[in-house]
Amino acid sequence: MKLFTTLTLLLLGASQVVAAPNCADKYEVFDNTTVQAVPGTTNCFITVTPRNIYDLTYRDFLFDDDGLFMIFNSLGQGPESETTGAREFYLFPRGVKPLSYDYDGANKRLAVTTPSGKVFTFNTEKAILVSITDTTFTQDFNVVKGNNGGIEITKTNNFFLDLGFTLGQSPSQNPGRKITFKDTKGNTCQVKNSQVFRYTVDSDVIFKYNDAQLKTFLQTSCPKLKL
Repeated sequence: MKLFTTLTLLLLGASQVVAAPNCADKYEVFDNTTVQAVPGTTNCFITVTPRNIYDLTYRDFLFDDDGLFMIFNSLGQGPESETTGAREFYLFPRGVKPLSYDYDGANKRLAVTTPSGKVFTFNTEKAILVSITDTTFTQDFNVVKGNNGGIEITKTNNFFLDLGFTLGQSPSQNPGRKITFKDTKGNTCQVKNSQVFRYTVDSDVIFKYNDAQLKTFLQTSCPKLKL
């Protein structure tokens, strides 16, 4: 998957490829929040973006059906290498629910259901994340350098992958970067991106494993994790 500049390149590029099964191209506006479902070559993507953007300073969110949750930060005017950044997580297991969203107009809430079954709820008047089911997280609403994208998952009810934050590109784009699997007991294990992602000549980044294959990999590479 190509990332940056913001999510626009992703959305433009996805319209030129064969749609993923059961993924309809859709764009909707709810209060101060826009939502777009985008079919890729093999994946479905959902983006959640604020409508009111001032001086290119904003935070938006991307989900895919490989389990990705990405927080994108645009930090204002200037070179992309200095003014864009992303934090990435992968939540497991996948395949519990199809990637989808639903809007509750009475309460001004958007619910994105992810492949792990976790529901991410957003306040659509403010375009901010307010809850994740079975998950504890912290949030800094300031869109600035130095806060690692502004959202930190501290605990959830299954193991997950934390790729950290990088400026100018997504954390998964560097094959040699170290990333961290975390379990429910607080155990961690570092591996390299290249051990779990496949890189194509078109600069796409593809998760290598289904859940059964990932479990086998982690049992060998990260035996202390509670899976």
